[in-house]
Amino acid sequence: MVDDNETERYLYTIQYDEEAERKRVEYLFNNWEDGEIKSPNGLSRMAEGTDNEELYEQLVTKIPEEQIEVYRLQPTQLEVDPDTITVEQKIAASVDAVETFIEYILSKKKAVLQSGARNEYEMYTKKGRAEVSYDIQQRKGNQTNVTIKVTGIPPSPGFLADFFRTELQDYAASQTK
Repeated sequence: MVDDNETERYLYTIQYDEEAERKRVEYLFNNWEDGEIKSPNGLSRMAEGTDNEELYEQLVTKIPEEQIEVYRLQPTQLEVDPDTITVEQKIAASVDAVETFIEYILSKKKAVLQSGARNEYEMYTKKGRAEVSYDIQQRKGNQTNVTIKVTGIPPSPGFLADFFRTELQDYAASQTK
């Protein structure tokens, strides 16, 4: 059995839908610099609602005791608060022209539509994952206000906000010439 005085260990189970998600997590684990992160050797199982002592006794009858490690797992609630950064820009262009431009810059970053009705997208960058939404309002004359909200765990919101700010400012400047 495992001594309760050992260094704390954590088991992370990551569920993913796509191979790209698995690769991002694998890359993070492989390049983590603090402590030691490794895959368990051999066979791993999580047991719930079992008689742990009886199961251990049965395992010892099958293989040598020194080849068995048992850890008591307790769920750990870790919370990370996401940041939301808002980028606003006034552009002297029609709503249709501005929306076409926004769709173009979202496609440049390979944004994936999550809700067309609410203009919500999910984006992955080397800086992390973020959710992006936008709102366009027609103002007097040919003036359009754009609001883009970027929500995620730093540094991705700042990175994407800077990208959108630059793109929108450049586009606004091109429309006043």
